[in-house]
Amino acid sequence: MKKLSLMLAAALMLAALPTFAEKVKLTQMVSQGWTTVADEDLAKQFTKETGIEIEWQVNPAAQHHDLLKTKLNAGEGPDIFMIQSNKWAVKTEIDAEKNCIDMSKEAWVKTMTPAKIESVSYKGKVYGQGYFVKGVSFPIVYNKTVFKEQGISVPTTYAEFKADCEALKKAGIVPIFECVPDGWHHVLWIMQIGGRFSELQPGIVEKLNANKAKLADVKGFVAAIGQLQEMAKNGYFGSDYMDNAFSNADAAMAARQAAMVVNQSGAIGSIKANFPDDKDEFGAFLIPLADSQTPQSDPNGPARFGYAKSKHPKEIKQYFAFLARKSSIQYKLDHTEGWTAIDSDDSVGVEQHYLPAEKELFASIPKGKGGVIWQAAVSYVNDQWMDIGKDLSAMFVGQMTPEQVIQAMDERRAKIAKAAGDPAWK
Repeated sequence: MKKLSLMLAAALMLAALPTFAEKVKLTQMVSQGWTTVADEDLAKQFTKETGIEIEWQVNPAAQHHDLLKTKLNAGEGPDIFMIQSNKWAVKTEIDAEKNCIDMSKEAWVKTMTPAKIESVSYKGKVYGQGYFVKGVSFPIVYNKTVFKEQGISVPTTYAEFKADCEALKKAGIVPIFECVPDGWHHVLWIMQIGGRFSELQPGIVEKLNANKAKLADVKGFVAAIGQLQEMAKNGYFGSDYMDNAFSNADAAMAARQAAMVVNQSGAIGSIKANFPDDKDEFGAFLIPLADSQTPQSDPNGPARFGYAKSKHPKEIKQYFAFLARKSSIQYKLDHTEGWTAIDSDDSVGVEQHYLPAEKELFASIPKGKGGVIWQAAVSYVNDQWMDIGKDLSAMFVGQMTPEQVIQAMDERRAKIAKAAGDPAWK
């Protein structure tokens, strides 16, 4: 009896001890290039503060879209996932109503800009969160010192740009660093000048989105793609553009392996930071295809979403709230190479760090002039980004014409729109 009493007492003591819940681990699926050291540091800080771990699943850029859709269609999505967001992709790429946690009532929503909120919303509900680099979207970063040595100046038309490239090529300098294998980068040349097409043809965006016009009808579009084809054909990308990787862009610029690259203007800072012995000076100017001198803004950018079927919705919201703190947003800006400004709402009070070369670029732009990148303005374009990249690659090697590239884009737009149930395509 005494032994039984002791056993009962021991059992009661064990029952009285506090129990510890199993550690929560959130999986976060992203495309390569969307995760930086700053993001990983913030995830570690979050784990230290809460005990909730973040497990990164990083996919090759060319595969991320398809892998994510496969998981979502199978009902096996990761806890958190990222897409290159816009107001159409929230439906067509991830079907947010079905697959995403409604974040509309979360306090952190107001830390995003109105344009960003629109890009992560569907039918009046906010599903995603994102903060992206701010400024002129993907201009051409160039070596000022090389330009000065060769006696060439910043171009404002395609003809001037072509002349500059010819002069550099004649001097034995590869004019432009391009990296086709990444799949996405060479598409920037034609997508980042969307405001120019709107300038040439006012109202064209509205007609495209209402299915009252096709991309083949856009003034200047076929010409711009033809100019891109000419650049490759004339050797302005050098001989290695089918092997180059975007991750090597800064090194190539610092080593004078190329005189220009399409990049965020803040990359000027990362070149100087990573190659402090480099004495060259760098600047930025607008992509002049189709004679564009219209600065482009990008209200979209990568954004993260919480999976509706996750077992940990509370922890996902906790993580999103942590990332939306002013200190977290500031940390991401301060510790992300190539970023000098971030597009959080002004009310957050983040300290921006524009470079002198960026301020010089801003000052060169006529007051009140500006446009929106094509993939953010025109429906069902961003959804086919990697496919456009494949078509442009085929064009570079003579397998497609600019007209055929546009025709393929139009055909995919119609297919995506119909699948999304867009009434304009019924």
